[in-house]
This record gives sequence, structure tokens and C-alpha cells, in this order.
Amino acid sequence: MNSGRVLIETLGEYEDRTVLAVDERPARWRSAARVLRPEVQRMIEPVWRRGESVEMAARRRSRDAEQVEIVCASPVFGPDGQVYAVQVRSAAVGSELPEPYSVVAFDYSSRRRSIHLADNPFGWNLSESRSHWTVPEAFRHVRRCDGSMELILQTLDPQERMRWAGDVTACVGGTPRRYHMALRNGTGTDLTRWRGLLHDVTEFLAPEPASVDTAALAALGRQRPGRSHLVLADVEKVRLIRWVTDPVPDIQWKGVVDDRDTPHPDDVARIFAEIGRAVRAQETGGRLTGIRLRRNGGGWTVADAVGTLVPTSDSPKLLLIELTVTGYSDEPDPTEP
Repeated sequence: MNSGRVLIETLGEYEDRTVLAVDERPARWRSAARVLRPEVQRMIEPVWRRGESVEMAARRRSRDAEQVEIVCASPVFGPDGQVYAVQVRSAAVGSELPEPYSVVAFDYSSRRRSIHLADNPFGWNLSESRSHWTVPEAFRHVRRCDGSMELILQTLDPQERMRWAGDVTACVGGTPRRYHMALRNGTGTDLTRWRGLLHDVTEFLAPEPASVDTAALAALGRQRPGRSHLVLADVEKVRLIRWVTDPVPDIQWKGVVDDRDTPHPDDVARIFAEIGRAVRAQETGGRLTGIRLRRNGGGWTVADAVGTLVPTSDSPKLLLIELTVTGYSDEPDPTEP
């Protein structure tokens, strides 16, 4: 090992483990054999298996002489208590080890559209009463994520053992920060489960300005002030992915409070019937009036919806929905929480 800090992801199978950062240089799926000496590589397995830090003295040969250094390998735990990454730090004997990277592990369910953070090392102002967050909530803080549409489509129709890595500039609490994100999914029942790492790289890479697609979506949203709201959703389950404008206020969105569908059950059936009709007829979209959206504290917000199918190379997977609030209703809720 010729560097002070290395981050190794252990999100997939043993033979798939790779390096995500070397000192002040983020890496994407770099071979560990190219970064770590064999004796240091052997430290990774016991840390991953036992979830305990390992430290040893190792000799490193330089151009001038042989040097003894202290190498420490420590685990990064995921929400399920498994080790999602190993941080390896080294320093000459008698010197302080470098500070560990600021990194958090998380789970993402592409079936439920739910994100579960293992902890909060970044100091984000998050509710202590909730451990899961929805994708639309997360996207509200994103200023730039190149490849976000690719990621969305990849998680909508996952294949076995896929992976994705990229940089995200987000603003949580007023200060933009830049993060390197890496995810892998599994096989079988784990096909829709993505294990991930979020590494704060702001100390050596500046936050990026808003991307063209983010700016375009923001401009589109500014054209619809007042009672009109735009959101991107998936076609198959009509699950919200990303708000283009501010969300419809005071609505009990699915996954934020509980797992009930946000629309009235009768309107859920109408929504799926209209989308199915539009897809079969190869139309670009459809319109529904009087959709009842469950409100916080009871009752319904009534909205008209216009949906536009986003064209793709095969069958449509994304839907842009414009919701226009038209009124309110106090009729009983037929679905128990």
C-alpha cells in the first residue's frame, strides 16, 4: 500500500470487491490488487467477516530504504449490520493515522422506493423518528447528479448484479456538498435491493453547478406557478420519483407516513386503467379529473392530472404528471392505516 487512505466497497460478491477512493482521488470500481499489497489485501476478509478493526505493522520498501508502517483496516456498517465497506489507513510508525473518510452506507429498495441510511455522519438535519426516506424526498436536495436518469431507468428494470457509480452535488442544510455514490444490487430476492455507499468528497472536489437537465426541469417547474405541480413517476406502479416543482402541500405521500397509496382507492384503479389504455393505444399520455389525494390529518385534496409518457427505446417506463389542485373533500377514508 503506497497511500494513506483507501476505501474498498464490499457491496457485492467476494470476487467483485473494488476500490472507490485512494487518498484524495475518488475511483470507480478500481481493482484492489492494483492498490493494495497482498498482505494488506488479506486484512479485508477478517474485517468483513467479523466486523472488527484489524491493525498490523507492515514493511514498505521505498526507493531509498525499507520503512515500517502501521496499517489499520476498519469496517463501515450497513443498515442490516453487515459490512458494506472497509477503510484502510496507514502511517509511518510513530505518526498519526489519517482521519477516516466521511462515508455512510445505505440500502435502497427499488420495489418500495425507500432509502434506509445506516447513520448520519454528515450532520444532516433529519428527523430522528424516521429511518427511511423516499426517493422524491432525496431528490429535493440534489443540485446535480450526472447519469441520474440512467440510474432511475436501471433501478426500474434491474438485472442481476448491476452496479452504478457517480457524483452527486446536494444541498442539505444550506451548504452544497459533493458526494461520490456507488450501488450494487443482488440476485433472486435481492434483485430490487441495492446496497450503497455515499462518500463526502468535498474536501478534495468542489461541488458542481446544476446540470443541464436539473436546470431544464427547474425552468419547466417555474412555468407552472400556483396550484400546478409537476412530478416524474414510473409507469408500472405510478410511484413518484422526482418532483420538478414543489410538491402538492399537506399530502400524506406513500412511504412518508405509512404505506397506503396516496390517492383514494377508487382513483388508484382509475389511474392504472387510464395509463394502461394510453400505453396500449400508443398515445403520448392521458388526463383524469377529480383525483382525491389523502391529506395529513384527514380529508382529501382534489386535483386534475395530466400525464405525459416519456419516450424510450422500448415500452414507456417514465411518466411526467401535472397535478392541478381544484378543491377539497371531507369524505371518509375507506382505508385503515
